[in-house]
Amino acid sequence: MGNVLPQKSVSDMRRHLKIIADGCSRFRMLSLNRQLEAAQLLLDENPPIDIAVLGQFKAGKSSFLNSLLGQNVLSVGAIPVTTAVTRLQYGTKAKALVRHFDGNITEIPLADIVKFTSEAENPGNAKNVSIVDIELPSLKKYSGLRLVDTPGLGSVYKYHQSASEEWLPSVGTALLAVSADRPLSEHDLELIRELIAHTPNIILLLTKVDLLSSDQQKEVVAFFQATLNRELHRTLPVYLYSTRDNTDEYKQVIEENIFKTICADRDTEFLRILNHKVRSLSQGCLSYLNIALNSSLQADMNRENLRNRILNEKVNEDIVREELGIISREHQRQTRALIEA
Repeated sequence: MGNVLPQKSVSDMRRHLKIIADGCSRFRMLSLNRQLEAAQLLLDENPPIDIAVLGQFKAGKSSFLNSLLGQNVLSVGAIPVTTAVTRLQYGTKAKALVRHFDGNITEIPLADIVKFTSEAENPGNAKNVSIVDIELPSLKKYSGLRLVDTPGLGSVYKYHQSASEEWLPSVGTALLAVSADRPLSEHDLELIRELIAHTPNIILLLTKVDLLSSDQQKEVVAFFQATLNRELHRTLPVYLYSTRDNTDEYKQVIEENIFKTICADRDTEFLRILNHKVRSLSQGCLSYLNIALNSSLQADMNRENLRNRILNEKVNEDIVREELGIISREHQRQTRALIEA
């Protein structure tokens, strides 16, 4: 990337991450490692901003991206299809790179992508695909951004969910796809709660809106906002989409309000996202340390209580021994009196 970030901001972020990394290492905060990795990678490599399309399986994520691209690059089907995270960005020529967990990278024709990203061609991710990177000349208008297709959540394939959840800390802007035939669920709300820690930009994408009338669309959007306000005490922007009806209109609205807005000041937006991740990490560290401190104080209190109980039992034991002595002496006195009589 040829972008130049303000040196002072980069310096500040690097210093903050160093402090957080030292704290995580010292206190073994293993649960924050993935978040820390993602933030450090952003800072070190200054990659394109990842606009991730997330959501439950069959929410129309891959279909939405294919429609946006104007070509069928990604696998779609009637059953859960996507097995690996797939990233799409601008390149001077069309190509695809398959990155494996062992570090190997293979360039493949676009027509072969399905062999690595679909459940039918790569069952159980037997080919150990980590990420598939696709470059397309048609994405020049989104230069500086990277579109990300993720495996669906909530399917019978648990590794689909693991792949998406493992990638969450890298998200720059989240487009949460929710199908019109399965409006906002508890799983969607839980995903939003997780995303709040990783990005300041969470957008709801209501897909398959051709299944709803205009009034029903408004009703569903109102339901979304009421649910978000009740459960999360916030509202989120909602965009409509259909790959069947009025597609060009929906696409134009999304391009103007999301993609072009981010591209217009990419570096500022990048730093805003990075700042959010660093603040979230700081809060995570503080929460961990507070829990550790409270646990330590509780342990100290438990030790003190145990000490007091032992001391009390010792005192009680002395009192009982003294009382037994008094009873014994009184019994001896009475016995002597009876004998002498």
